[in-house]
Amino acid sequence: MRAHTKQFLLLLLLIAIIAAAHLSGLSGYLTFASLMKHRSLLEQAVARHYVLSVLLYLLVYILTALAVPGALILTVAGGVLFHTFPGLIYATVGATTGGVLAFLLSRYILGNWLQARYDARLKQFNCELKQYGHLYLMTARLIPVFPFFLVSYFCGLTGLSLRTFTWATAAGVLPACIAYTFAGSQIGSISSPNDLFSPRLLLSFILLALLGLLPMMSKRLRNRRKT
Repeated sequence: MRAHTKQFLLLLLLIAIIAAAHLSGLSGYLTFASLMKHRSLLEQAVARHYVLSVLLYLLVYILTALAVPGALILTVAGGVLFHTFPGLIYATVGATTGGVLAFLLSRYILGNWLQARYDARLKQFNCELKQYGHLYLMTARLIPVFPFFLVSYFCGLTGLSLRTFTWATAAGVLPACIAYTFAGSQIGSISSPNDLFSPRLLLSFILLALLGLLPMMSKRLRNRRKT
């Protein structure tokens, strides 16, 4: 099969996944209100069909990581349905797997062509990513300014290696998975989304991300002093 045919088929697959996710109304269920409304029903389903419930949870998380905002609510749901542990494991696996799939689709549809076409222009940018790409990615995961799936697709267009993307994504989402699955396990004491997404918790993620960037900032300062 020719390369262009593969790219076209993968593009069709991606469009189909995104269309299916949105037409199914998935985003409408990824809200705090919906989680609270269906909590009892979901807990009963988990009690009766635990393994199937885990598989469906992972599938929904992967679809969300590919096309729909709502990963935070799904992480909270992991705590509600499976408790902090193994809920945080399921959430981390779902987020990382979905991120990797988005990364690979982006890379094979457009990323490889883009890198080959503009190799000389992107050389300095790729060198920067080789040194600090994992720090940039972990920061983006810790401070979700952009939707999870957009970060994954963008990374697929760059020269960032799959190995670095995978472990940095897992490490980057882990703190949030711990925090929000624990919050989900305490859902009885939570009355509104504000209790979940408190400024104090978000500030702690920002500070953690800044601490992760300190080695890069320190190295750059030393390099500037040398020059």
